[in-house]
Amino acid sequence: MYDWDPLIRFLPDLRVVSYNFRPGAWNWQTALMDLAKVIEYFGLVRPAVVGHSLGGMVAALWATMHPECPLAVNLDGHTNPTGPVLRAFIDEQLDASGDPDLAALISAFDELDLIATYRATQCRLVVVSSTQPEFEQMLPDEVGAAFAAYRGEFAKQLGAAAADTPLLSLREIATGHDVHLAAPEQVAELIHAGLNQV
Repeated sequence: MYDWDPLIRFLPDLRVVSYNFRPGAWNWQTALMDLAKVIEYFGLVRPAVVGHSLGGMVAALWATMHPECPLAVNLDGHTNPTGPVLRAFIDEQLDASGDPDLAALISAFDELDLIATYRATQCRLVVVSSTQPEFEQMLPDEVGAAFAAYRGEFAKQLGAAAADTPLLSLREIATGHDVHLAAPEQVAELIHAGLNQV
């Protein structure tokens, strides 16, 4: 939870509660139930929901069910790339890990249509994408090129969704995946801006 501290420092006017998802086999419903329990436990009323990576996708799902939510923010949370090269690479890594919890997580990613989720938002939703190609640089050349192509195609689909979804807005931040650590002040600014529009 401490990785949110850099961002929290730029949100002194807001009450911030952070938490990690429970370990073990993953599914979206359990994550959403956990989020609801945290909100109830702390007595939060109509809180904004901000998540990073996997948590960002949960925030987006929350936005489809809670029109009373003033703001949801997904910080660089994207589903699995598709296509034969990337799919083969993911499957190879999954087989090598032998981790059933990881297998459940990958399966949950595969089941989620994130673009459809964005289009279904019922409250203001900001999707933040990092722009530095750190993942591509860590992958074998063929896989890295395929991943770069995936990012480009996903960005087009995301733009099309935002064009006809008034509650959806997009931001790019020139960092790697951990945008809340690399650019906490920028993330805090977009949170404040989103809340000020309510």
